[in-house]
Amino acid sequence: MKQQSPEEIVNFRNISDQYNIYLVDLWGVIHNGFKLFDNAIYVLKKLKNENKKVVLISNAPRTNETVKKFLLKLNFELNLIDLLITSGDVTRSYILENIDKKFYHLGPSKDDDLFYGIKNITKNFNDSDEVVCTGLIDKIGQDISNYQSLFIELINKEKVFICANPDEVVSRGDKIEFCAGALAKYYKKLGGRVKYFGKPYGEIYNYTKNQIVQQIGLIEEKNKILAIGDNLKTDICGAQNYEIDSLLILNGIYKDFFRNNNLNFDKLLKSNEVESLRINKFQQELKW
Repeated sequence: MKQQSPEEIVNFRNISDQYNIYLVDLWGVIHNGFKLFDNAIYVLKKLKNENKKVVLISNAPRTNETVKKFLLKLNFELNLIDLLITSGDVTRSYILENIDKKFYHLGPSKDDDLFYGIKNITKNFNDSDEVVCTGLIDKIGQDISNYQSLFIELINKEKVFICANPDEVVSRGDKIEFCAGALAKYYKKLGGRVKYFGKPYGEIYNYTKNQIVQQIGLIEEKNKILAIGDNLKTDICGAQNYEIDSLLILNGIYKDFFRNNNLNFDKLLKSNEVESLRINKFQQELKW
């Protein structure tokens, strides 16, 4: 069934008074992995001036402190936001709550700090109860099918696969790269059991809600919260699941899809296998 066309937002200032809390994605909205988007930064500055609450909510499989260090390298001003929540934070919380289990890390070494100080991590997946995936590794390669033999072995040993980043792809500069979500999808396709921590799943939104209450001291009605992101399967689907409005940014992972300003949202939804998803609003880029 053809859905109602989303509302185009030309200037973000036209909707800024409708919401009090903004859940803003990072990669594809605020930066592209190499540089900040100036127009998006200006939006954050204006929201700060209007005393709105901005929570960066990211599927980065790292702690918020690690992501903050990365943002500082891009010259991001941390005083523009009230909170930064990552899927890594939620994953780490889950591991710490399950000290009776052993976890094996499948992912690049740059994500090792996610497990800093945690004792129930093993170097041998045979000794583990669950496998925590933060991304692809060079040793196996960037082709998803290269992981088949390992995954079949893990599945035969009934290992639960923990996905610390549900994003399947990310736009790094001009390139599209696979993420942990793509591996999780493949593991599930092969018959394995997967747990996800991050958008669009409920745990990260409940975690975020609790952090907003604890650290900002604010309890807000859902109709006063807007999610902003560039990914249908995570940002927009998560907003719909959590029953809040969403704004899809087009110059992220779908920037090539919308070349020549051909705004065919039904085709986009179908190509992403989310035809029942509802997009409330869209903007070419986050711009005041």
